[in-house]
Amino acid sequence: MKFYLHGITTHEPTSLYRKIFLVMKVAIILVIICSLQVKAAVYAQKITLTEKNASLEKIFKEIKEQAGYTFFYENKLLKNTHNVDINVKDASLNEVLEQCLAGQSLSYGISGKTIVITPKPTIAVNHVDADIHGKVTDEKGAPLPGATVKVKGTDIGVTSDVNGSFKVNLPAKLTGNPVILTASFIGYKTEEITVTDFNSPVIIKLVNSASSLNTVVVTALGINKEQRSIGYAATVVQGSDFTQARENNVAAALTGKVAGVNAIGASTGPGGSSRVIIRGDGSLSGTSNNQPLYVINGMPIDNTVPGGSASSNGGGFNIDRGDGIADINPDDIETITVLKGGTAAALYGSRAANGVILITTKKGKAQKGVGVEFNSTATMETIAVKPDFQYEYGQGNLGVKPTTLAAAQATGRLSWGSKIDGSTNYVGVDGLTHPYVAQKNNLDNYYQNGSTYTNTLALSGGTEAVTYRFSVADLNSKGILPGTTYDRKTGNLSLSGKLSPKLTFEALAQYNVETGHNRTSAGDATGNPNWSPYMIANTANVQWLKPGYDANGNETVWNDASVATNGYFVINKFKEDDTKNRFIGQGSIAYEFAKDLILKATISQDHFDYNWTDITPTGTLYQLNGQYVGLKSDLTETNGLATLSYKKQVSDFGMSFLTGVNKRHSAENDLNLSGTGFIIPYFYSYNNLTAPTTTITTLHQDVNSAFGSADFNYKSVFYVGVTGRNDWFSTLSPKNNSIFYPSVNASLILSDIFKLPAVFNSLKLKGAYSEVGGGAPDPYAINLTYSNVSSSGPPLQNVSSNTGGSGVSGITNQNLKPYTSTTSEGGIEGQMFGNRLNFDLTYYNRLTKNDIVNATISSTSGYNSVYLNTGKLRNRGIEALIGGSPIKRPDFGWNVSYNFSYNDNKVLYLTNGITSMNLASTVGNWGNINNIVGYSAFELVETSMLKDAHGNVVFNSSSGLPVQAPLHPVGKTVAPVTMGLTNTFRYKRFSLDVLLDGKFGNKVFSISEVYETRLGLLKTTLPGRANGLTVTGVDQTGKPYTETIPVSGLHAYYDNYKNYGDLFLHDGSFVKLRQVLLSYSIPVNNLKLFKIQSLNLSLVARNLAILYKKTDGFDPEESYSNSNYQGFESVQLPRTRSFGLNLSVKF
Repeated sequence: MKFYLHGITTHEPTSLYRKIFLVMKVAIILVIICSLQVKAAVYAQKITLTEKNASLEKIFKEIKEQAGYTFFYENKLLKNTHNVDINVKDASLNEVLEQCLAGQSLSYGISGKTIVITPKPTIAVNHVDADIHGKVTDEKGAPLPGATVKVKGTDIGVTSDVNGSFKVNLPAKLTGNPVILTASFIGYKTEEITVTDFNSPVIIKLVNSASSLNTVVVTALGINKEQRSIGYAATVVQGSDFTQARENNVAAALTGKVAGVNAIGASTGPGGSSRVIIRGDGSLSGTSNNQPLYVINGMPIDNTVPGGSASSNGGGFNIDRGDGIADINPDDIETITVLKGGTAAALYGSRAANGVILITTKKGKAQKGVGVEFNSTATMETIAVKPDFQYEYGQGNLGVKPTTLAAAQATGRLSWGSKIDGSTNYVGVDGLTHPYVAQKNNLDNYYQNGSTYTNTLALSGGTEAVTYRFSVADLNSKGILPGTTYDRKTGNLSLSGKLSPKLTFEALAQYNVETGHNRTSAGDATGNPNWSPYMIANTANVQWLKPGYDANGNETVWNDASVATNGYFVINKFKEDDTKNRFIGQGSIAYEFAKDLILKATISQDHFDYNWTDITPTGTLYQLNGQYVGLKSDLTETNGLATLSYKKQVSDFGMSFLTGVNKRHSAENDLNLSGTGFIIPYFYSYNNLTAPTTTITTLHQDVNSAFGSADFNYKSVFYVGVTGRNDWFSTLSPKNNSIFYPSVNASLILSDIFKLPAVFNSLKLKGAYSEVGGGAPDPYAINLTYSNVSSSGPPLQNVSSNTGGSGVSGITNQNLKPYTSTTSEGGIEGQMFGNRLNFDLTYYNRLTKNDIVNATISSTSGYNSVYLNTGKLRNRGIEALIGGSPIKRPDFGWNVSYNFSYNDNKVLYLTNGITSMNLASTVGNWGNINNIVGYSAFELVETSMLKDAHGNVVFNSSSGLPVQAPLHPVGKTVAPVTMGLTNTFRYKRFSLDVLLDGKFGNKVFSISEVYETRLGLLKTTLPGRANGLTVTGVDQTGKPYTETIPVSGLHAYYDNYKNYGDLFLHDGSFVKLRQVLLSYSIPVNNLKLFKIQSLNLSLVARNLAILYKKTDGFDPEESYSNSNYQGFESVQLPRTRSFGLNLSVKF
């Protein structure tokens, strides 16, 4: 037997003195215990202690060094104790001892400067598993849903439900002694409570923290930092915000939730892509990705669209194949952190210019048994906005309705006929006679109600050594276009644990299987099924076009243009199929060499195999022999990361350091298959083509990086952080392949320095500066490439284009490098009125330099263009967030949050001698997108009717048509102003969440309206229908001009309106009722047999209504591509609203 008196170990005495020594020992212990009644009073001695996974012996030594107390205990008492984590500052001796001995079978007493450790009295009972149940509330008794309740000293923990209720399952080994619970919630102080009676409910009241600045935020590389310590803008959104009222693409659900973030989901049907812009477009390049980098648990993932985004003027195969972020299941997300500025993202180097979206996935928790979560959502989608056509004059031309099949087919999409009068001699495209009446329900008759069913089952649990979470999910979606389907199956496994007291590990594996069928084309008419319901004559029923094919399986004629494909023929005969198998895997291991000195190694891989085929069948009017297009693409990105971190507190100074290296290898292998003319009709195989073409593309890239960061603080009131990263690129010239990216940020906690007015609870100043990169040239872009030329003699080669597929002969530039984005920002944030009001204001100025510009050069050089690092672009703006809790009562609560942002985007410089560059155009060049010095990037450029100084239209007296004015900028394609307003109401077990959001200041050009004007569908074509149209103005000499266009000439006159783009330009501003969520928490007390912890049922709705807009016939958010070319609406699928139910159960 051994006894321990700090610094002295005494061995067991001889048998002669054994009884005497034993009596003395017992006597001393009894005297001390009796005098102190087991526990001492709180002493004034203050102790600061931070230890992780430390033994009690080590803790006792630290206490002795700081407080001078001697510990007396029997050595064997410590053999069966567990290590503890402790982090206290200026705590009393009793507080430290209580924390150290929580959950241990030990007690203590204090006499003078001696602390005696004794066994805790035990009661002879059979320990069995037990539950602790209770409720977490605020100081006024209002429930706090989402609070974390944990058993101190263990990994056992749960989250409170919508009513604040919780139930913790305890293993048998913890049920014989008192248990300490810790409860925490964002914006509240963490509370501890000791539980001895497991049968009675536990009420834990949390008090608003003096500052929400203590909230922990996940930053670059997955590093956790306190909100108070960061000097840049970062916003955290909880994963639960995405799991009830859902979007198939989780990125689209960010709309209205974060200041400075402009998010939109493409209106391309289920499985479509999203577009997220943070603080404006950051690059002038049409091909550069202006979207943020997506990162899961600190490691980047791919977010490209296989084969590229849909183009601005494509047809046939111009579909949206979905982006990478669409593969992430919202049920697996714990939080999403949006790092807006370059400083926040600087550690990601050349890919961080447009911000970073960090996704932290859910992990398992140690608990008794297996935790089960089930989330199920079922929604129905309907068309949100329908056009309001004119229904006074019907199908026909020159004021005459069709009375024969030939006339009906020639005017199937023309509404230039006679006045609609209900006459019965009208012949439709089906060859039958019908009443000549308005058909106002063509969209309803053509499209169906869409549906989406999402189910996720998750199992979690583990021990203090290893925890796990495994989930399986299925998303099955049916689009509003008949035959369009999308299915995504996801498996996700997360593991974490301790291999030893110093060695920990984490692992994540996700596997997706996605299948799409008959994704919808958009843009031009060919193969676009949306043309029929939108462009068919207004007295024709779209169902007369069914089934779209004749007895031989060939397309039936319904209009005068073969390129305007019969929509039912597309639905029934076109064949589009795609499959995607994706694996995302991560593994990390960390070793703590010494206290707070940690080496961590991480490896991750993101890989997908994508197969796509799109078949234009035999008998298609614009391609009679059919056409085949296919893509086989596999992409892999592998990242290896090693970091060494250390932190230390020296008196009032705190510091932490991080250094690391990163190697990124990416490889893309594409096989493009295409051809026209099936040798055997109706047999759709690539091997059956008369003219097949195969194109192979192989792209490989390596980036080696070294980085580091240092963070300092003084008394936790002044913080400074610096970072630096250097990237070396395999795709750049060896003489110019190294780029360094620095950043610095600082924050000052004014409320901890000065005595502010009582209304302020916390106040923080922040500021940051950074340089990051983006738009790195693609592999091989800096080198000339060559292609073989047929020759009867020696082999010949030709210089290939550096603009793939453009046919433009451009010279390469070996000195190309990523552009540099420099950002400075500053702001203030705080809380007021007893933490009932919070605010966050930020101003930023971002300058992009050395942007890649494709500059025109003299053709005498042998080339037409050259890529240069010359472009300069500026983004500056403000972001504001204000929120609060106007009502906080036990049975009723109201929380509100409003965010606002304004971004001023301007092109400062292109290249020498060039002030405007065209990037994209619609079919017919009716709408254009240009970069113009002095205007926003990707500015809409249109023509208009020429007018004189007095506003008179100038006519060409020879043609009788208005003169076309030169192209001129007309507006921004990205809204400079965004806002979001969230209101959450809670009444007992009910909760109501309402989200409004809006965007303002952008323009939208409607290609649909160009056609609808030419075809006589819009109300603007009614003038002149009865007696002709009289136009007035001046001629090109300035003389007065008047002419009357006869009824027979109206079609041609209005058809010419296509040359005046500003007639179809709209203000894209809107305010939407984006989301409504009504939830009820079903009582589970009577369901103990099923061990249900929480059960919630919700009515959910997305895109419920447009409260304000200036586009009459379409949703201002309609878009068919996630590329940089926005601002075009072009006969795509109509946007939808969704309604449904959500069920969430936890066992």
